[in-house]
Amino acid sequence: MKLGFIAENHLEGIEADCRFCNEHGYEGLEFNYWGTFKDLTAETVADMRRTLDKHGVACSTLGMWGWNHISADPAEREAAHAQLERGIAFAQTLGAPTLITGGGNLAGATVEQNGAEFGRVMRPYVDRCTAAGLKVAIYGFHGGSFLDSITGYEAIWEHLPEVGIKYDPANIDHGGADYVAVAQKHGARIFHVHIKEHLNHAGQLIAQPAAGMGSIEWGKIFAFLHEHDYQGYLTMEPHGNLWSREPLRTKMLVLSKRHIEQFLV
Repeated sequence: MKLGFIAENHLEGIEADCRFCNEHGYEGLEFNYWGTFKDLTAETVADMRRTLDKHGVACSTLGMWGWNHISADPAEREAAHAQLERGIAFAQTLGAPTLITGGGNLAGATVEQNGAEFGRVMRPYVDRCTAAGLKVAIYGFHGGSFLDSITGYEAIWEHLPEVGIKYDPANIDHGGADYVAVAQKHGARIFHVHIKEHLNHAGQLIAQPAAGMGSIEWGKIFAFLHEHDYQGYLTMEPHGNLWSREPLRTKMLVLSKRHIEQFLV
């Protein structure tokens, strides 16, 4: 397993995050975009790659969030596919081993119908990724997707067994599902892991601090990651109004790495 974290998206921040990687023993940076992905240019992506190479830091993952690839609206679907084309190209420029995207939602359809449509629509894109040596991980349990439970993934796997899970136990827990069971039963299909802590108290999410300071049972998760021989990235995700910003962002990255390393060989 390799350690990384979600980077800033502007070039000055990427430069600083690369230096942080070298200073603190992180191997890779993940880049995530919501609607602003449409504004990302090939020139900027090339600059990002040059910055990574200069510091000897890898791109662990490229994530594009919030695009509905199976929308019933033809214009929305076409726009999402145009961004997906760019995402595949940009992931290759960055040397990312994994592309993360969402399942989307076909309004009024059952989970099975959503899964079938996702399989039909995404087949050529997944084939292109596979040919390029790029894994496709699908995020779920948040973000306007039909993947609000593991049943959604199972519906996709009927048609696209090649795709995997972007596994975020905090999101799964917050969505009311059993994140330990997901790792136990479907660990072989976990392609990418986010390390994000949730501190729950009195039935409420009250903080998102460094790993080990909250409610997520990391030891149980790593038991099953080891059982399934997970070999991908463990990406720290600074999150929330406090821990995603300085000075707590730096503390989160240092303390999370220290806590997670106890489970690594």
